[in-house]
Amino acid sequence: MNPVMEIVKHYEDHPIMKKLKVRRDPFRALIQAIISQRTRDDVTDRVAERFLRKFKTPKDVAEVNLKDLVETLRDAGLYRQKAKMIKECCERILADGLDLEEIVQKPTEEARRELMRLPGVGPKTADVVLLFAGGHDVCPVDTHVARVSRRLGLTDSKEYFEVQEAVHEMVPEGERGKAHLALIQFGREICRPRKPQCELCFVRRFCPYGGEQA
Repeated sequence: MNPVMEIVKHYEDHPIMKKLKVRRDPFRALIQAIISQRTRDDVTDRVAERFLRKFKTPKDVAEVNLKDLVETLRDAGLYRQKAKMIKECCERILADGLDLEEIVQKPTEEARRELMRLPGVGPKTADVVLLFAGGHDVCPVDTHVARVSRRLGLTDSKEYFEVQEAVHEMVPEGERGKAHLALIQFGREICRPRKPQCELCFVRRFCPYGGEQA
């Protein structure tokens, strides 16, 4: 078993996996993904819930004053920039007559390209929407996934799609969403950015970084 699948197996019964069982509304998934950029998970959840209680559709966001969006997003990192991005994103959705539900039902590459045309949407944000709103078989690469992948020696690249491909090569089709969540949890608990818990790591035998810490 390779290290990624061992991590998936370790966390297969963890509560985080429940996120894959409920298909999200694409608009909600998009807003939460944008808010999550450079923001802690607990803050993201709180701010996104507050935002989506007030603004339920792209039209709600497009029609509101930017100042109201800024106030609603205040606790999130880079909240002023995110307010502007979210407003521009929703204005584009309306102007182009886009149906997010229709987009996430398209083939992965096509759907990703369409989502990435929206302001504030890069490949990670697009893939989060595709995974949680469209059920696509992708592993979005966030900071945890990227850090763990490099420490395990899967890749030395910082380029999004190269890191993603390195993870995908380790995971059978249909398991990539699980890999995303498992690597996130592993990155939070064990393979932390600072002071990683190498002495507790159950895949240390695979890990060049862990060997250096011995």
